[in-house]
Amino acid sequence: MASLIEKILNIPEEGQTIEFKRLFGDGVVKKTLQTIVAMTNAEGGAIILGVDDPEKTGKEGLDRIYGVEEGYDHYDEIGREIQKISPPISGIWPPKHKQVTEKKFIAIIMVPKATDGFHCYNNKVYVRQLKSNKLLSPQEIIDLSYAKGFKKADRELVKVDFKLLNTAYFQTWQQSRRITGKEIFEVLEKIGLARKNDNNKLLPTRAAVMLFAEYPTNLMDTKCTIRVFQYFGMKEIIKEAPNLIGTPKTIEGPVVRLISDAHDYVLGLLQSGIKVPSGFVTQYQIPERAVKEAITNAVIHRDYHIKRDIEIKIFENRIEIESPGLFPYNITPANIGRVRSAGYRNDLLVKHLREFPSPPNLDQNEGIRAMRSEMKAQNLYPPLFWTYPALQDVVRVVLLNEIQATEWEKVSDFLEKNKYINNEQTRLVTGILQRDKMTQMLKRWAKQGLLIQLVPASGYVRGTKYRLPASSDFDK
Repeated sequence: MASLIEKILNIPEEGQTIEFKRLFGDGVVKKTLQTIVAMTNAEGGAIILGVDDPEKTGKEGLDRIYGVEEGYDHYDEIGREIQKISPPISGIWPPKHKQVTEKKFIAIIMVPKATDGFHCYNNKVYVRQLKSNKLLSPQEIIDLSYAKGFKKADRELVKVDFKLLNTAYFQTWQQSRRITGKEIFEVLEKIGLARKNDNNKLLPTRAAVMLFAEYPTNLMDTKCTIRVFQYFGMKEIIKEAPNLIGTPKTIEGPVVRLISDAHDYVLGLLQSGIKVPSGFVTQYQIPERAVKEAITNAVIHRDYHIKRDIEIKIFENRIEIESPGLFPYNITPANIGRVRSAGYRNDLLVKHLREFPSPPNLDQNEGIRAMRSEMKAQNLYPPLFWTYPALQDVVRVVLLNEIQATEWEKVSDFLEKNKYINNEQTRLVTGILQRDKMTQMLKRWAKQGLLIQLVPASGYVRGTKYRLPASSDFDK
């Protein structure tokens, strides 16, 4: 097992959740505080004080370590300035210390992901991008608050007549819950799906409209539909003659019907396959339940503030389900499906959707685990999750329609334990002797999105490393 110092020095570059910081030079304190705020407002991360950035230094190994001793004054100032972060971030100072030599120590600031609102420093809100920090404008703060689940669009009141909600869906739901009431507005107010506004007028919530209205998208200033696109080939071509197959399908309706209709339509397309110009029909091996879970999650966990449809794109080699919004609360690409969410972006929608006679969600954190299990059972590659900063305000789930190479499980197991792998290590793990063959395989996995390729700043090809896309840059 590699030591902590070895793990740190093995990190090939800074990223969204890792930054190296020498305590040297003007502005280092201000930049460190901005990074703390930016990381907590994104996915969390680690700031390693006393170690130089591997992409900016010509030094290697222990020579990159200058220690906090290089700038004790800056170190103490960081401790004082952290108290100016609002609201405070508990438990990050003093940081964890690690002795490197008799006279050198480094410090690691572990920054947690914010779960209930943005943090600011000097009244400014920053968010972490791939390798830098971005100052957010007031409008960006509002939009991102919804995308991250800090603000709940499903609880907002909308000006929709209650009569438009008294549908067969409402009556089925009401009978299932055995809730009594003379009028629909009485029932909805009783269970929190309607409230009085500042003018004392009773209005339904957005969740109520999405649950019961026949055409919720047409009644509100948001989008609640699913668009399905099918393509020839393996990528989207936007030219005078796009590579679409047929006309894109728009699916709409109350949530329970929206999910059911989308399941039926997409699974129907997959069962038919894609007939390419040569006459060959592409057959899909992606498990039915994996598809259903991905669609269901996209509908019930999306951001209903942003005016954008859910998009499902079917290619010859994969399905992409793109849902507006980012991972909320404590969920990150690295832990999704492995830890239970601390809450739901659309908790009002979720809690009442599960009360239908045949609910599409069990609300037991089972969806992602089931997707992984089903894909593995079919010997397919695991589902991939792409989001910020690669994608600005959406989560994209990718289900690859391809049997995994026999070497993949050995490589992924190695990466789960060691974080990074190079060509030589991959050959030792897989037993493949030819460097060129291994290079082609690694590049293919990177092109598919299964690996992230990390080329050193020097451009030295043999220094290239790879990691899993859903892994954090640094673990304790």
